Amino acid sequence: MCTQVEVSLKNLILADYGKKNNVNVASLTQSEIRDIILGAEITPPSQQREERAKIEENAKEDSQMVAVTSRATNKHGDSMFVTTTSQYEQKTFSSKTDWRVRAISATNLHLRTNHIYVSSDDVDESGLTYVMPKNVLKRFIMISDLRTQIAAYMYGVSPPDNSQVKEIRCLVLPPQWGTHQQVTLPHELPEHHYLKDLEPLGWIHTQPNELPQLAPQDVAATSKILSDNPTWDIKKSIILTCSFTPGSCSLTAYKLTTPGMEWGRTCKDPIQNPTGYMPTHYRKVQMLLSDRFMGFFMTPDTGSWNFNFMGMKHSVTMKYGLKLEIPKEFYHEHHRSSHFLKFSSEHQSEGADREDFFE
Repeated sequence: MCTQVEVSLKNLILADYGKKNNVNVASLTQSEIRDIILGAEITPPSQQREERAKIEENAKEDSQMVAVTSRATNKHGDSMFVTTTSQYEQKTFSSKTDWRVRAISATNLHLRTNHIYVSSDDVDESGLTYVMPKNVLKRFIMISDLRTQIAAYMYGVSPPDNSQVKEIRCLVLPPQWGTHQQVTLPHELPEHHYLKDLEPLGWIHTQPNELPQLAPQDVAATSKILSDNPTWDIKKSIILTCSFTPGSCSLTAYKLTTPGMEWGRTCKDPIQNPTGYMPTHYRKVQMLLSDRFMGFFMTPDTGSWNFNFMGMKHSVTMKYGLKLEIPKEFYHEHHRSSHFLKFSSEHQSEGADREDFFE
């Protein structure tokens, strides 16, 4: 009885599909019959033929040879005219990233500084307490990007009356470029006479989403810094993450444990293969925000701190000096001069009258 009902329902479904799409049911394959019965979307044969004909027509147009003459400039600055019959140099470069949309979105980052939340769940209150001045934190958020991570080193001191408190006084932005998962910084740590009276307290970076744990790549990066630089103390150095949550920002401070230090030192690929990573490799520490004291920024003395628009110029072995400066925004024109080269070449006047005073 059940088999007869199933056959009747199958015939009913197929008949309805054939009537709607003007298809002979007998011409359907078994895989198409199965997909129709399961409710999968099946493109009607007429539409398939139209799409196939459109693809063949586009391929025929692409195969036709078109001669294009363009004006170019060689390395000596001499103008020359080049005629090509292939697709070479006939297509305008278009970026795969949506940096223009993100640049517009970044103009609203200052609104998020009104809603900054500090994570206090499972915090180890027996250790040091870190105090971040609001003025540098707000500026750090305003110069960042919603997707690409940016980072800065933190320097500070303990107040004379309480050695268990660390006040962050300075954020140093080294030359950097990043992705949504990590930031690439030079191996060399910053040096300046303004930092002589301050001690390194770790580093801070943004991230596009709030994570339930410290990212393995952050553990590996911090372990490398601690291993290569004896001035950094594992008991004082923290990782401060600034996550972009809807309409707000969330701060979480972490400190590495000894097992986490050893794991980060030996891990070769913390992003793709974080084998052995455990929650015991870090612990949360207490973080407070304050407007009772002010902090300051330091940026590279030459060039830009943001190499995301000129990544080929960045190197982990590069040397850099520092200067006291308020950092420019992520999409400031100073960071992306290459974007304006095309504009200048397009608007360059051709055949302009020039007065020759030596005639």
